[in-house]
Amino acid sequence: MRIDIYSDTVCPWCYLGKRRFELAMAARPQYEPRVTWRPFELNPDIPNEGLDRAAYLAARAGDPKRVAEAHADLKRQGEASGIVFRFDLIERMPNTRRSHLLIAHAARCGRQTAVKERVMRAYFEEGCDIGDIEVLVRLGVEAGLAEHESRSALILRAGQDGVIAAERHAQVLGITDLPTFIFDGKYTISGAQEVGILARVLDQVADFAAARVVS
Repeated sequence: MRIDIYSDTVCPWCYLGKRRFELAMAARPQYEPRVTWRPFELNPDIPNEGLDRAAYLAARAGDPKRVAEAHADLKRQGEASGIVFRFDLIERMPNTRRSHLLIAHAARCGRQTAVKERVMRAYFEEGCDIGDIEVLVRLGVEAGLAEHESRSALILRAGQDGVIAAERHAQVLGITDLPTFIFDGKYTISGAQEVGILARVLDQVADFAAARVVS
């Protein structure tokens, strides 16, 4: 089974969906899918140095009460999946290109999932600026990457063509909602689905694959 997951590192629903997907996988240990995290930049026009997050949210959402309610809802849902969202710690709204470059570098080193998790946890639970090169290098090292190679990959933008190509492919596929899960290149489900739903999808995809083999 092959699973491609499109998400952005500053999307709280992507973090929630990631955790629920992991819980679904834990409930179905008989499956050993090849999981690839694909990049998707929700705000590619944000400058490299990022923006003040409070100002960004005020410009985008307008009503502070609406933002507070959304954060409260995410906190409740996150707690049920083992996530402690700390929106109060986040000061910057980063451009996420560098974080995707680090994750792409991690994929070449066989550490993609670990780095993806570390970057998203740092942003949503620790308030780290994941648009900052030195912050990303530290997170990469904590997730098992070599410091020098990680810094070089970010400064030289190694793998950027691959990131851009993956995002263009997402456009071709018509992906607009995050996260988006694509199973075996055939079956798609979007959003931070509940654990039970994701587990059933895994069963269905496995059944479809078995039926193809028999036929």
